[in-house]
Amino acid sequence: MPNAATSRSGSPGPVEFTALGHADLPLLHRWLSAPHVRTWWRDTLSLEEVERKYGPRIDGTGPIRCFVIEVEGDPIGMIQGYRHADLPDGERVGGIGVPAAAGIDYLIGDAARCGRGIGSRVISAFSALLFRLHPDVSAIVATPQKDNTASCRALEKAGFTLSHDAVHDSGDPSDSGVSAVYVLPRPA
Repeated sequence: MPNAATSRSGSPGPVEFTALGHADLPLLHRWLSAPHVRTWWRDTLSLEEVERKYGPRIDGTGPIRCFVIEVEGDPIGMIQGYRHADLPDGERVGGIGVPAAAGIDYLIGDAARCGRGIGSRVISAFSALLFRLHPDVSAIVATPQKDNTASCRALEKAGFTLSHDAVHDSGDPSDSGVSAVYVLPRPA
């Protein structure tokens, strides 16, 4: 994936994605530890564990690519994308049943930026980027917890539709409970 992409739709300012780097890991750790993020992204990780988990993604040795989300030049969160077929457990991740899908996960770590419509702009811009980078992907899927109404609304505003509910069996604490499976088909 390229290091940056920009969407100039809406305001305030452009949304940019910069490849997550090792120097960003303390910031990512701080975001992952923020109470509003921990409600949904439930991994309790030390800085060393963040380095172990995200280091391979930064180094390009794993299938997941992570980016820092910037708005008006300020880092406000993280987004990651991956083709389901590239993951070790392939289509089982998310239990979505959508062939040739890519997945996204995201967080806005800066609590002051939550609830301002930035999430839907980020999701729209990043989805367009994933479709360009992966011409074989037929849809993009996101699986927030069903009770995470802010994330569900952001996905809907970005053009995703609710497909079904699912219970993931991934062992990831962020997957506990019922998830809402949202799908964005490739534009015609």
